[in-house]
Order: sequence, then C-alpha cells, then structure tokens
Amino acid sequence: MTHSSLASSKVPALKWIIISPLKLDVIAPALGRICVSPAQFIAEDFGPHARVNRRTRVINLSHDYGYLTTSYYCSLLADARGVRCLPTVSSVIHATWKRLHSDSFAALELALNEADCAAATVGRVEIVSYFGRADHPDLQGFTRKVFDAFRLPAMKISLAHKNGRLHIRDIDSVSLAHIEADSAAFNESLNEFSGHAWGEDNNAQVAPKYWLAILYDPQEVYPPSNKRALQNFIRVGRKMGFYVELITKANIDSLLEFDALFIRETTAVNDHTYRFAQKAAREDMVVIDDPQSILRCCNKVYLQEMLKKHNIPTPGAQFLYRRQKAMPLIDPAGFPKVLKVPDGSFSRGVYKVTSQADLESRAAEMFKKSEIILLQDFVKSDFDWRIVVIGGTPLFACKYFMARGHWQIYNHASSAANKGDADTGDAVCVPIADVPDFVIDTALKACAVIGDGLYGADIKEIDGQAVVIEINDNPNIDAGVEDQILKDTLYQTVLEHFKTRIDRR
Repeated sequence: MTHSSLASSKVPALKWIIISPLKLDVIAPALGRICVSPAQFIAEDFGPHARVNRRTRVINLSHDYGYLTTSYYCSLLADARGVRCLPTVSSVIHATWKRLHSDSFAALELALNEADCAAATVGRVEIVSYFGRADHPDLQGFTRKVFDAFRLPAMKISLAHKNGRLHIRDIDSVSLAHIEADSAAFNESLNEFSGHAWGEDNNAQVAPKYWLAILYDPQEVYPPSNKRALQNFIRVGRKMGFYVELITKANIDSLLEFDALFIRETTAVNDHTYRFAQKAAREDMVVIDDPQSILRCCNKVYLQEMLKKHNIPTPGAQFLYRRQKAMPLIDPAGFPKVLKVPDGSFSRGVYKVTSQADLESRAAEMFKKSEIILLQDFVKSDFDWRIVVIGGTPLFACKYFMARGHWQIYNHASSAANKGDADTGDAVCVPIADVPDFVIDTALKACAVIGDGLYGADIKEIDGQAVVIEINDNPNIDAGVEDQILKDTLYQTVLEHFKTRIDRR
C-alpha cells in the first residue's frame, strides 16, 4: 500500500452522496454527506477528502427519471459500482412504467381512503412527499407506503374524487423549482431519512454510524426481550455509535431507512415477522432472524428432519400424518410420549400423553391445525440447558428449570389461577466455562445446521450425553435473567455482531 492510499484510508468514508442538479446552497451541509452534480458522480469526482466504500449510499435527485436520461444512468452506475442508490435503477424504470404498479395502486388507495388520511386531504388536489414524509401526520401512513412502492425521494401525488372515494391520478417526481422553494421542509425530511437528525441526540456518546431497527410487539405476553432489555440495547447502542429505534408491525414501510433489523418478537412463518425478515433481506439489510432461520426453526417437523440428517442426537421421534390409515400402536411401556404441533412456541402446542387412548384423542384435536404432528419420546430432566450462540460462537448459557410440579418450563394450565400468566420455572445463568464441553459442542453443531445468526439450543443432559430438544431462532434476552452474568457485555456482543456484518456489506 502506498503512502497516499494509506492516508486516504484514514479519511472517514462518506455515508451519503446526493446527486443533485439543484443550486449548491439548497441542500444543507452535514457531516458524512456531500452533494455532487450528475457529471461529478458519473466521473467519480468527489474531491480529495471524500472516500466511498460499500456502505456509502446514494440519493439521486431528479425531475426526470426517464429511460436513458442522465438520472437513469446515475442510478445504473451506482448499481454497477455496488453502491446502494435511491431510487434504484429498477425503481427508475418502474416509476416511468406506472402500469407495473397496478396491483399496488389498489392497496395505496385503500390507505388513502382511511378516515384520518381522507380527512387530511380535504381541499387538496395533490400531496407532496419527501422521503415518505408529508406535511400532515395523518398522511404519513399513506405517503410512507407510496415511497416504499416507488422509491422516489421527492414525489407529487395527484388526487381525484370519484363516487365518493379518493383515487390516485398520478405519481411523479417533484420539480426542482418546487424543492428549491420548499428547501426547509426538504432538508428536514432529508435529515430524518439519512439519520442526521438522530445525530443531534445529546445523550449519544458516539455519533451514530449504524441504524438498527428492533421489531417488537408492546402487547406480547411472552416477548423474547422484556422492556428493560430493549432499553438496554438502546442505551448501550448509543455508546457504540448505533441509533436504535423500536418499531412495530405498522412500520414495515420504514425499513429502507435502517442498516439492520433485529426481530425481538415471537416469529412465525405465517405472520408479519416473516414478512419483515423477507423484506429486510431483499433490501440487503442485516437481519436477525433471517427468513431461512425462521423457516427452519419455527417448524418442528422441519427441524427434526434436519437434525436427523446431520446426525445430531434428539429424542426418538416419528411423524404422525392425518391421512395415514391408522394411528401407530405404542407399547404401554413406551409411555409417556410428547406430542408437538409443528409451529408452537413457549411450550404451547406441546402435550404429554400417557396412554394409547390419550394419544389418539389429543392427536385428533391437533390434526385440526396441522396435517402432520410430531411424536417424541419423553425425556425427563429437572432443567434444560439453553446455549445461546451468535455467529457460531457461544454467547451465554442458562439452566431453565421446570415449573413447579410440572414437566415443562412453562405451565400454561396455571394461567387462570395466575390471571393469565403461566407459571414458569427458575432460570439461572451459568458461565460458559462451567458448561460441560459435550453440551457446548452439541449446541454449536446444531446451530450451525440453521445458519450463522442468533440461536438458542435447548438441550437435555442425560447420562453424560447431550440431546437436542429444539433450536430457537429468537432466544430470550431478558434484563435480569439472561444478562445475569454478562450484564452490558451481552448487549455489546450482539450489537458488535450487527456492526461486523454491516461493515462487510
């Protein structure tokens, strides 16, 4: 490496490049952001003190995104250079050929005609939106959806009334003259979108460099992380250069603004958590849990077959199929057994059966929800090991004890007596060094089958052997429980994993 290239490597990389044919003083200056003309971008003329890397993003401002125009080529070159650009070259083409959005128009008009949104449009013939932001709070849900569909930084949405309903006549880019006249609102929206408004947080000890969204459900009864843990991620993140924002399922149209997504809500293949993971993956974001991990961990039939294929020890098991001719006859000495619905979580959908009649009765009920269910040997133990692994490395270990007088960690049958809360067993963290090597080795081998994200392997230690019960794609991280030993180091390690993966992008 030459002396000059070494020196240039010490220059902080640009976070944003804004390609703008606007007057130079329209876009307010900000740290880590430069404004260049289309000619400068095409020639990669960014000046001696500007360094571009894989995490640099481009905003392509234009009034004309037509095919083979200058703006088209700017987005095309950004894509060729491996730099994320808004709009992408695909979005440029789609914006010109609006017929490609015929399906999304119906959904957009439903959002437009929601009561609050419709009321905010009274007297309007058009809505101007910058980066999905509008000038009225009741329009934000609609304009965010339009932005998510078209990806135009500055949009003009023309409206029409017909048969008592609002319709979208046209969606187009905003003229440069309009942006220049409305520069204050444009810059405010730009700062929010690009994260510079977040950098004004006086409590931040390091200027935010990474933007992490944490998906959670404030109403969830058994969330993977309690409220204190979520606040710890925010607090620790500030010290590490992360801006961490809690989002809910209503914020799916805002994912574009983040570098990474951390799902702290119980996942399922058939709900919004999987859709969030898929969308984040399509946007080339770092996401935990990724769609593949959710798919593999959330179905116990899939998981059982994968563990078996990789010779990872599990309790003896077989699949029961609703359409099979007869229920298998179990030797009375083989009871009790455990029946599992494939997509249960937190001990729900898991039942112990003690006789052939009990098996057939319970299976008949479970077949109403799934064509296949899992029948496993019952393995008795006082506790389960939970070995949590991140990026192929052990993070922490806990002993989860069975609920008092029950065979599972959660006793949902006690919910009525406990005003809706299940009785749960104790949880005790154990230093990784004190966990038997064969338990750790089995956990690492099992988690490697799933991927390289964050997983919790539930293991029973039986006669010096480790038996994998299941693998969780979003294991619990609760303040006061799983962080008993590591304290803030637990949150730092998770965030460091995100940082490393974001930097690889």
